[in-house]
Amino acid sequence: MKLFKTLTPQLFAGAFSALLLFSCGPSYIEQGEITYEITYPYNTDLSATMLMILPKEATLVFKGSKMLTIVKTGKIFRTDIYADEATKELEMRLDFGSDVLYTVLSDADQKKFRANLPNYKLSPTDEADSLNGLWGKKYTTKYDSDTIPEFDSWFTEDLSLRNITWFSNYAGTVGVPLIYDIDQYGIRMHLEVTGFKQREVKDEEFTRSSELKQVPYDEYDHKLNELFTILTE
Repeated sequence: MKLFKTLTPQLFAGAFSALLLFSCGPSYIEQGEITYEITYPYNTDLSATMLMILPKEATLVFKGSKMLTIVKTGKIFRTDIYADEATKELEMRLDFGSDVLYTVLSDADQKKFRANLPNYKLSPTDEADSLNGLWGKKYTTKYDSDTIPEFDSWFTEDLSLRNITWFSNYAGTVGVPLIYDIDQYGIRMHLEVTGFKQREVKDEEFTRSSELKQVPYDEYDHKLNELFTILTE
């Protein structure tokens, strides 16, 4: 009781304000899993073989500053991207036939990867909505060329990941994409969130398979280019 008697109204107000400041900050979801549907509305000339191999679903698993994006078609084809926005670690993995590879991208490699992507300009809109349990904000997205019409992208800021797109053409946009397009190796994919669950993510979920062989980024990139060129011909 003596403590409260010695507090002046000014000191009490200051202490109460400090308590509110530290207790009412933003609260982010620290771990969980997002699923996406993948479609190919822009590639109307894909062969039957390509459509069979191309994945129809992606999964993003995250914990703290780490994420693993898994894109696969059964046991036929799988690519992973592991990234840590805190350390700027970036690793890509491929499991397709005899090609069981991974590469760790240096800063120079990340610049090469980014240079091969089209430039996007994102403009925030006033539109926001709940998408499968995550609050998303809508952005108008434009290419640096007029050959492809503008499209909409949606990002959520509900998660602990704040800058996970630093290596992509969405760099500078806060949060995690929920609806977006990916342009790579002559293929343009459209991804839309289909589900989200908050769950415990174990550290070993980010660990690569011991069967994967490490190769330089240039070799990995050449292999992917070669693979998609064959499939799209």
